[in-house]
Amino acid sequence: MGTNGSHETDDGTAAARAPTPSTERIVDEGMLIALAAVRMALKNRIIVGALREHTDYADADYAALARRELHEVARQNDEDSTRVERLGSYLSRTTKTGKGREVENKRRDVIRLGRRRTLHDHVAERLRVLAADDERVAELVDKARADALQEINEALATRLLAQRIDPRQPGYAAARAERMRAVAAIDLKALAKRTRSTD
Repeated sequence: MGTNGSHETDDGTAAARAPTPSTERIVDEGMLIALAAVRMALKNRIIVGALREHTDYADADYAALARRELHEVARQNDEDSTRVERLGSYLSRTTKTGKGREVENKRRDVIRLGRRRTLHDHVAERLRVLAADDERVAELVDKARADALQEINEALATRLLAQRIDPRQPGYAAARAERMRAVAAIDLKALAKRTRSTD
């Protein structure tokens, strides 16, 4: 073992390897990715409902959508698990073929695929548990709604700033009328209604 705690090979080179992350840590990271995807899908749907369809915001509707999205991502993980399992089984059957180094690499791949399958299985299970938890679903919807409101406000601010015109410029009155028509197209009434629903 070298002075820095790493193992050394026969030729003296360090063979330090990063420790393999625990299954729990990998599953936690997989959940973060999955929940980010669900949250983004919810945010986009809230924005479309608010600004394009002008539908009334209803917690129950978006909670139901959140559950559907969670189950859909869980289903995708089930499919990934099945695919990885098949690949691992195929490699296991072929480990008797090839030379020593090739066989050893296949065995390592089988182990890695087994870990990936475990990851997909655990993530799918945790997503389904979350989908059945009303409180956590409501929290997910609230975060998506906050994301949507922030994006709407930023878009509105950008559009309003783009409409700024110097009153000293020639034709200011005509330009101001055109600007007001553009602002009216944002549908402030619908936006205000959505904003009040988040209070």
